[in-house]
Amino acid sequence: MIDQTVTTRTVVSPPLGLLLHLKLTLFRNRLRQLTDQTPLQLLLIILFVGTIWGGLYLIFDHVFIFMGRFQEQAVIAIPYVFHIFFAAMTLLLAFSTAILAYGALFSREEPAFLLAAPNPPRNVVGIMYLESLFFASWSLVLLGMPLMLAIGHVQGLPWHFYPIFILAFLGFVPIPGAIGLLGALCVALFAPRRPKRIAFIVGGALLAFLIIWWGRLWDASAMHLSKDWISHFLEELRYVKAALLPSSWVARIIQLSIEDQPAGALFYLGVTFSTSVFVSWWATMITARWLIPAFGRAHSAPNRSKRYSGWASRCLTQFAFFYLPADMRALILKDVRSFLRDPMQWSQLVILFGLLSLYLIYLPRSRPEGFTVEWKALICFLNYGAVTLILSTFTSRFVFPMISIEGRQIWLVGLWPLSRARVIIAKFLYALTLTAVAAMSVTVLSIRALNLPLVLAIAQGCATFASCIGLCGLAIGLGARLPNFREDDVGRIASGVGGTVNLIASVCLVALGVGLFGGICLSLVRSGNLHEITLTSLSLFIALICLSLSTAVVSMTSGLRAFRTQQF
Repeated sequence: MIDQTVTTRTVVSPPLGLLLHLKLTLFRNRLRQLTDQTPLQLLLIILFVGTIWGGLYLIFDHVFIFMGRFQEQAVIAIPYVFHIFFAAMTLLLAFSTAILAYGALFSREEPAFLLAAPNPPRNVVGIMYLESLFFASWSLVLLGMPLMLAIGHVQGLPWHFYPIFILAFLGFVPIPGAIGLLGALCVALFAPRRPKRIAFIVGGALLAFLIIWWGRLWDASAMHLSKDWISHFLEELRYVKAALLPSSWVARIIQLSIEDQPAGALFYLGVTFSTSVFVSWWATMITARWLIPAFGRAHSAPNRSKRYSGWASRCLTQFAFFYLPADMRALILKDVRSFLRDPMQWSQLVILFGLLSLYLIYLPRSRPEGFTVEWKALICFLNYGAVTLILSTFTSRFVFPMISIEGRQIWLVGLWPLSRARVIIAKFLYALTLTAVAAMSVTVLSIRALNLPLVLAIAQGCATFASCIGLCGLAIGLGARLPNFREDDVGRIASGVGGTVNLIASVCLVALGVGLFGGICLSLVRSGNLHEITLTSLSLFIALICLSLSTAVVSMTSGLRAFRTQQF
């Protein structure tokens, strides 16, 4: 008889802290790689963030100084600013976290590896939730920090206002993040093969809701002839001040800090943090409970793509590009479908221009006479700068890779019934149409909200359209001149050497355009009349148009010459 002893080994699962340490190590290594290989790109990113922060700080600072002139109105208006700001951030953070959490849990290879290891699902959900929360909260930090510094500087607030404000931000972010995590779980369970379509529908519904709501505010603020217009206006805003909304708690924290009541602010801060911890734990446990079934459904649900005929994208292409021949529309149809199928592209465009549109819609149209000539010119100048800066970011991130994204199958271009020149032109017209529709829509809102004179309105509209031509031509031309056919990821292509060169060139073009447009506004202000164009402003306007058009022509010509000689 041979005794056989069976030895059992207890497998200990790695704690969440170890996974978090590994994530931080990967992030640190990525930063080190970025510093060693592309230091110019890192420096440019820091410069961009600093410029945006500085610009937002100056805008908020001037806004609060202007509101401070009307002390009675400011007492009512400033709390509403924070209520509306955090209510909007709740929707945007929940939506962006849902997209990032779905991609982190159900679209990458990392969750499958972690689930195959001796690792509880709650740790997988927890680390992916923290990662999604980190990347989704950048917009709130980018907008919130200048807002904090501006109001603290204008009102001379005590030192404890700043740490309380920062803690309020940190306590608020997980609440919409938990909502987004549960939304990603619901999509994986009930619509596993249609996450992008669900994201598109939800995003469109949120955008439509915000537009309708802000439109009602706009109509209420336009009732200046009625004695009770302020009551109508505040009646429309009553929902954002509901006592059970987390955004109301954060706004209350800031308001009490401004009023130098730290005890009351700490009470609401405790309520916010306790709620954040509870909803985060609750959402993580629920997602972990259903993670395995949701993961299986996301990867094994029957594919319904055969039922999709693509009629919507075909109709959209036929309508938007009616001025192009059929062969070029066929090529653009592929790009339109790629754009609609990638939520990272259309969601960023909708969010950026949606926020800018909401800001422009809220400009008081009922009292345009309240703006002096200097204020109209200044706001017009700032609006043009904001639109062109967003355009440069979008074209560098999504338009530049349009040539390289064809990847290793770029040799198929030679088999298309199109010459290489027509391929470049089709890509350019597609990008120009997309950016021009978004930019000109925002510009028209700006002109209407400010009730600009005809001269300044024409100048802003033509300058914005010329900037679209210049930035799209620059991105397509450099994309053909400096392609990267080895990568199939848009982000990696945009962050490469060619993308960095295009980003620098786009920033230089925007800087020159903003400088020339600022000269136009300054010339009209000095003349004391925005209705009549001066010789100086006309010269600067012609120089701005020539700059944009020449940049597009030179870039496209250089890119086409290089694209014709490419060996696929």
